[in-house]
Amino acid sequence: MGDAATIAVIGVAVVMAALVILMIAIMVITRLVPGSKEARTDTTREDVQDESPEKESVAVIAVAITLAMEAQRKAPAVGGAPAGPPGQVASRWASAGREQLMRSRGGTGRKWGGSSR
Repeated sequence: MGDAATIAVIGVAVVMAALVILMIAIMVITRLVPGSKEARTDTTREDVQDESPEKESVAVIAVAITLAMEAQRKAPAVGGAPAGPPGQVASRWASAGREQLMRSRGGTGRKWGGSSR
């Protein structure tokens, strides 16, 4: 048990030393690179406003997103036929396909409504 505690303390000390070395290296590098703070303070409010997107481009993007969302809502679900309106009876083909899928997954025969095989 004493060896485990020693290994844990040594591991924590090594990690902390590495983090301190990394912090010192980052501080030295930021002091060596000239003009990084000056570049940030030179920008004015007008410069920032010039970079903002125009209202027309924002409107075009909004319309494109809306159309894409509507097309996605109308698209059929992945792996299945589109659902019909409520109250509409599914075709025999679709019902047979669903039943075949349920039987292949269960492996124990019919568990709903009818008699088993």
